[in-house]
Amino acid sequence: MLYELDPSSVAFPYADEADENGLLAIGGDLSASRLLNAYASGIFPWYDAGEPIMWWSLNPRILLFPNEFRLSKSLRRTVRAGRFEVRVDTCFEAVMRACATAQGRDESGTWISEEMVQAYVELHRQGFAHSFETFEQGRLAGGLYGVSLGDLFFGESMFHWVTDASKVAFAKLVEFAALHGFRFIDAQQETAHLASLGARPVPRRRFLDMLDETPWQRTLRYPWPSHTAVLLLGGNQGDRERVLGEALRQIGRRMGHVARRSALYETAPWGFEAEQDFLNQAVAVDTALAPHQVLQVALDIERGLGRRRRVHSQPAASLCLAPHRHRHHLLRQPDNRHAHLAGPPSPHGAAQVRAAPPVRYHATL
Repeated sequence: MLYELDPSSVAFPYADEADENGLLAIGGDLSASRLLNAYASGIFPWYDAGEPIMWWSLNPRILLFPNEFRLSKSLRRTVRAGRFEVRVDTCFEAVMRACATAQGRDESGTWISEEMVQAYVELHRQGFAHSFETFEQGRLAGGLYGVSLGDLFFGESMFHWVTDASKVAFAKLVEFAALHGFRFIDAQQETAHLASLGARPVPRRRFLDMLDETPWQRTLRYPWPSHTAVLLLGGNQGDRERVLGEALRQIGRRMGHVARRSALYETAPWGFEAEQDFLNQAVAVDTALAPHQVLQVALDIERGLGRRRRVHSQPAASLCLAPHRHRHHLLRQPDNRHAHLAGPPSPHGAAQVRAAPPVRYHATL
């Protein structure tokens, strides 16, 4: 059944009432509140310029789970070569307009009208839409954009002007999603490009159930950083939990926002005997500091909390803070995330009648 939206309300019909092609409704507008409610309800706009706004909920839905991302050997070499620089949220509108050009898109055709551009630029201004941008020698070479709500990212479009540029941007998005505890990236519909990266179909009903489980209040609306440092804290002397807690506070004060941290876990000392095992914790920190600056601050925090570097097999003092890429600790340990919240967006109350489902997402605009 095809619905016509009420201009006076941002509510949508239930997504599972879409027709066999995924079309659910027409009409309405692209206001920020309507767009946010659409994404929270499993619906997205897709239409050509000059046509009424069309709202879709496809079955199946194509999702990529961060731990299923396929980083091919060739792409891994490209990422490590440092040929591209990836930035986040520095030129959102430029990325959208590049996606709107047929020659720049990773899929044929274009549907991104000027109305679309202005609507998503407004979402970006409010902290809900984000872009990942790949630069080569200071020039924009590829990128992608989408909408973030709760612990989910809804991808919209990607483009490349240089081979592998969009894939490198996508790899950065997956890394960001993994480090910040995102459950999945919604790619909407299947393409060979996304399938090669690990995206897979999920039945719409399961997708909608996953939306129902989403903690909308965790929406990361602060400006997303281009760099997330991963630090491994460890201590094996004295009150280990107190020392790690103080280190965590200083990291937040001197480096940036602590986006996520693992549970505490113990490991045996390596190469020497000690009265206590190491108590460890991995943390992800959104920071504007360069890697060498992160290292310097880490050493300062170590010294301030009493660490004394001893030679050979002598035991460590109270704290060891290693700025390395210990991402596996964050991915495998239970999540204890400290997401910054800018406003209290949350689901509305329970559904009252099937013909008029509630607005699922109220944003502080």
